[in-house]
Amino acid sequence: CCLTLAQWQERFAGWIEQGAPQDLLNASIYFDFRPLVGNDALARSLRDGVQRLARINPRFLRQMAANALQRAAPLNWLGSIDTTEIDGAETIDLKLQGTALFVDVARLYALAHGVPATGTRERLQAVAPMLGVPEAESEAWIGGFEFLQLLRLHAQLDGTTVGDNPNRIDVGSLNDIDRRILKETLRVLRTLQQRVRLDYER
Repeated sequence: CCLTLAQWQERFAGWIEQGAPQDLLNASIYFDFRPLVGNDALARSLRDGVQRLARINPRFLRQMAANALQRAAPLNWLGSIDTTEIDGAETIDLKLQGTALFVDVARLYALAHGVPATGTRERLQAVAPMLGVPEAESEAWIGGFEFLQLLRLHAQLDGTTVGDNPNRIDVGSLNDIDRRILKETLRVLRTLQQRVRLDYER
């Protein structure tokens, strides 16, 4: 990873232009970079280049959208939480089936609309007006994302995660209010994924 600015620009451009499965995986990891120390101008220059190339490459954005839609919000056709039974517990993975889906959608729209933010909350806040989304709807996106993060943290701190997975919780162990908020959050997430489908699956 110790490359010059020009080398990183070339690598990022290759991922965007080629769009092979490994390129998309790399993009989903590396495009969330942020400067910690040193010359911030180098990171800004690299970020500007990524945004410019992504916006003019609709094929790449469609591929990123397809990636973001590979996993659906865990709701069954009746609208109930679709769980996986593990050790007698009805579980979901709050990261893979929740927060990661919000992160993927926020990254996609940020790249598509030239939003330089790297945090999911900031990205969702920034893209909502560009998409013509009412404030109440975008606040539901952000509230849902942050609720899932908080639920994960509580389960990890309380030691109530299931098996060896620090993100898998027993839905049956939640109190009624948390279970209802979780279901509503997953509905919000499903609606957000439907927006991506309408925007990019054409």
